[in-house]
Amino acid sequence: MKSKSEQFADMQQRREKILEMIREDGTVTVKALTETFGLTEATLRSDLRMLQKQGFVQRYHGGATLITGKQNSGAMLLERQTHLEEKEAIGRLAAQHIENGDTVIFDSGTTTTAITDALSHIRRLSVVTTAVNIALKLGGEPGINILLTGGTFKFPTLSTSGEKAASFFENVLAEKLFLATACISPRLGLSFPSETDIKVKLAMIKSASTVYVVADSSKIDKVSMFALPCDWSHIHYLITDSGISAAQVSAFEALGVKVLVAPLPMKRAM
Repeated sequence: MKSKSEQFADMQQRREKILEMIREDGTVTVKALTETFGLTEATLRSDLRMLQKQGFVQRYHGGATLITGKQNSGAMLLERQTHLEEKEAIGRLAAQHIENGDTVIFDSGTTTTAITDALSHIRRLSVVTTAVNIALKLGGEPGINILLTGGTFKFPTLSTSGEKAASFFENVLAEKLFLATACISPRLGLSFPSETDIKVKLAMIKSASTVYVVADSSKIDKVSMFALPCDWSHIHYLITDSGISAAQVSAFEALGVKVLVAPLPMKRAM
């Protein structure tokens, strides 16, 4: 029997995971939560009531959603500031691996978006993406052809998802994929707070000759709820920042993953 303090810690951790799921997809049903956590509907409804009381979600019959589009947009902009320098450095290094004439798949996410800010050297490019913001950013550039997948729109990540998004990649052949992840661990692989994008990410990997995972060092040796069922042989590069340790580099390279470390800019002395 767990102590009251242990039970409270478990409850807090569960509510954090539920909030991660809602932030990823924009909404969640009680049925999905019962399947994920194996707990009663009454317990999970209580969790959602508390998250609503704390101002994170709005409950509806059978589930909950993030509070409002306007408030979500503000939260998303705040999230974009997290590890901003690291993501910009990763974006610059990743962009150096893109050549004129490439066909490239861009996953959605703040780090993949940072890559698109560093493509001034590119004049011809074909882009396939699930990211609506990336399509808007690159769509007006001469010489860049954009294919935006269909599927269900997810406001929190400005992306499309679901079966239709995954099926879009069935006939796509790309030289390079830049794949985002919530967490990455040499022992447990890539993992995410929601399973809705798993099929899409697997379809992307299947469509690309070379796969680059882009992840800032804060995501390394962390684990989220849903693992990507993918062998390390399908991941060719990890592009991260200088916060990665030598031991972590060795662990990934022992798996056959080449680690590329993006240096952070030197800060000028005041």
